[in-house]
Amino acid sequence: MEGALKRKLVGEQLSSVEFVQDYVQLHFDGRTITAFVWPEIEIKDSVFRFGEIEYRNVLCNLIGIEVEDLFLQDKAFLVLQFKDEKGIITINLSPTNPEIISEIAIFSDELDQTWAIFD
Repeated sequence: MEGALKRKLVGEQLSSVEFVQDYVQLHFDGRTITAFVWPEIEIKDSVFRFGEIEYRNVLCNLIGIEVEDLFLQDKAFLVLQFKDEKGIITINLSPTNPEIISEIAIFSDELDQTWAIFD
């Protein structure tokens, strides 16, 4: 899964962020990560978490920036690094995460009609 996501998202820009009642969608020009746990955003040495005043602004500031790398860290975190050290988005995929109700995240690709579930 990691290799497929890397091939599809590295080099793509974050084209929009959609906040829905209890989840967020990260759009990459026809590809989407729907996260049912709120990702953390790291900018330089600061980490921003959902509920903090600047969280939405910091996440939206990544719109238009290309993904430079994507990897699974410790098999528990999906990490998206953006070009020019503009930021890092980390999604906690650990099944022991207390925020998890059912799925953790879904990746969908409108371009080739594929999808994957992280649970």
